[in-house]
Amino acid sequence: MNKAQLIQRIAAELNASQASTKPVVEQILQQIHIALSEGEKIYLPQFGTFELRYHVAKTGRNPQTGETIEIDGYNQPSFKASTALKQQINR
Repeated sequence: MNKAQLIQRIAAELNASQASTKPVVEQILQQIHIALSEGEKIYLPQFGTFELRYHVAKTGRNPQTGETIEIDGYNQPSFKASTALKQQINR
């Protein structure tokens, strides 16, 4: 499912137009982006948790030259599904 299909389904469930549903979906996604960029954890009961996981800096090797390079640490967005979501999927 892509974003357009998600908007279609939500609009159908709410008996609303896709034009009025699209800004709501986009705003929800925007707020998730903002919260993650500020380092916040987003917990949605019965769905799951969005959070950042930090990967520490490490030393790597360029496979073409064999030269050692330093790879900077970085934040990686992560999603952990709730128990309720896992159970619903596995029914």
